[in-house]
Amino acid sequence: MASDRPMSAKEIADQALDYVWVPQLPFSRWYRAADVVYWEARSYHRDGNTPQAYLMFYRYCDLVVNKLKTHPEVNFPEHRFQYKTLFRRVPEVMELMESMRDKIDASYDQWHARVKAQRQSRPPSTSTIRVVDPALSWSYASPGSILDARTSKDVAMDMANRERLRRRNATKTAPSRSSRVFSEDELLRRDMEAARTQLNRSYRTPDTDERVQSTNYSYPSIKQSAPLSYDSSPRHPIHPTRPTPPRPPKQPTELYRPASVEPPPRPRKELDTEVLVPQRSQSPVPPPKEALEPTPEPKERYTFKPDKYLESGQPLRSIFLPASLRGRFLRLAEPNTRRGLEMCGLLCGVNLNNALFITHLLIPDQDCTENTCDTRNEADIWEFCEKEDVMQFGWIHTHPTQTCFLSSRDMHTQASYQAMLRESIAIVCAPRYEPSWGIFRLTDPPGLPGMLNCRKTDPFHPHDIPSDQLYVDALQPAGHVHELDSNLEVCDLRGKT
Repeated sequence: MASDRPMSAKEIADQALDYVWVPQLPFSRWYRAADVVYWEARSYHRDGNTPQAYLMFYRYCDLVVNKLKTHPEVNFPEHRFQYKTLFRRVPEVMELMESMRDKIDASYDQWHARVKAQRQSRPPSTSTIRVVDPALSWSYASPGSILDARTSKDVAMDMANRERLRRRNATKTAPSRSSRVFSEDELLRRDMEAARTQLNRSYRTPDTDERVQSTNYSYPSIKQSAPLSYDSSPRHPIHPTRPTPPRPPKQPTELYRPASVEPPPRPRKELDTEVLVPQRSQSPVPPPKEALEPTPEPKERYTFKPDKYLESGQPLRSIFLPASLRGRFLRLAEPNTRRGLEMCGLLCGVNLNNALFITHLLIPDQDCTENTCDTRNEADIWEFCEKEDVMQFGWIHTHPTQTCFLSSRDMHTQASYQAMLRESIAIVCAPRYEPSWGIFRLTDPPGLPGMLNCRKTDPFHPHDIPSDQLYVDALQPAGHVHELDSNLEVCDLRGKT
C-alpha cells in the first residue's frame, strides 16, 4: 500500500457527483436508491473506511437536496412524507462530513509531504499507482490489508458469521406482527416447541383437562357470624398461685482482687502506633501503570479489492451469495410454478469491508401473471429493510414457461436497481429448461443507459442495441458474484394483515 495514494476530498466529491439522474423513473424507485446510498455510507463509516463513506454521504446529499426536489412526483401526497424522511437526515450527514473532510485532507497532505521528501532524496519512481477507487484510498494513520474474494472465502465466511452474531446479540425492537422472519435455527426451534406441546397434551390427565377447560369458579358461601357473648363465670377451676422464688443477689460492681497481685503494666502508646500504622518503607510498591493498562494495539482492518470492472472501467465490489438461496426460493415458488405464474423475491444484505453479503431473501406482496410479477405495498419493504438494517442488492424471479434470460421488462426492472448500485444482480430461475438458472447484470455501457433512456412499456419490445450486448453473466469466474455456504434468513410478506 506504500505506492497507493489517498484521494483528496475534492477528488472524492467529483466522483460522488458522477452518477446518472433520470427523472423519468418513478419517485418510489429513486427513494429506494437514495435509501440504499445512505445505508451504504453508514456501513463504510462503521468499517472505518472514511473516503468511501464520504463519497456515499456526499452523493446522498446531492441526490436529496438537488435532484429529488425537482422530481415531477415529489409533490404527490404519497411521496411528500418519503421526501421529508430523506431530507431529515441531511443536517446530521453534513455535520458528519465536515469532520470526515478534515481527516481526508490531513491524510492527503501527509502523503503529499512524504512524496515530496522522497523526491528530494531520490528520483521519482515510474510505478506509482494512482488510486481511482475511494474504497482503497487508505489513511496512513489506519492502514489496512487488501483481500481477494476468490482466494479469501474463508475470511469472508468468518466475517459473515461474526456479523450474524453481532446482529443476534444486538438489542432490537420486537419484530412486527405483520412479518414472518424465520431462519433454519428458528424453524428447528418451532418444531421442537410444537413437539413438546403435543407431548404435554398426550400426558395430560382427565382431572387436569377438567380444570383447564372449566372457566367458571364457584366461590364458597360464608354464613354471617353471630355476636360474641361473654360469661363472667369461670369455665375452668383456678389453681392457687405458687410462691415466687427469691431474686438472686446483685453482682458486685468490682471484682475481688487479692492484694498481692498487681495489675499488668499498660503498654506504651508509641508501641500501639507502631503496631497499628505501618511504616512507609514497608508499603508495597504499586506495579507500573503499563502492566495494568496495556496500550491497545490498533485493530487490523481488511477490505476486499474490486473483483471485476464495468465496461466503463468502474470497479465492481464482490457479492457473496448463499448457496442455499436458489433452492429455498424455488420451494416457496413451487405453487406458482405449477400454475404457470411468475414469482419474485428481493435480495437483501449488508456491506462489510467493501464486499456485499446477501443475508436475507424477502418475498414481497405481489401480483403474478404468466409473464410479469409486480410488487405491492412497498412501504412494507422499506420498513423491513430499516428494521433489519439491510439493503437491497438485487432480485430473483422465476420463468415457469420460458427459458433463462432477461426479457425487456426484466431489463427495465434491473436498470432501476443498477442506476444507483452498479453491483446489483438479477437471478432468473427456469426450472423446465436448461440452463435452469442464471445471474445477470446490465452492461454499462451500453445496456444500462439504453434501458434508462428507453420509453417503451410493452413486456416484450426490441431495442436498438443487440441483445447479446445488453447484459452479461455475473457469476464467477466471469462476474463478481461468489457462492458461499453462509446462513440465509427468509421473510415472507405475502398475505399480511
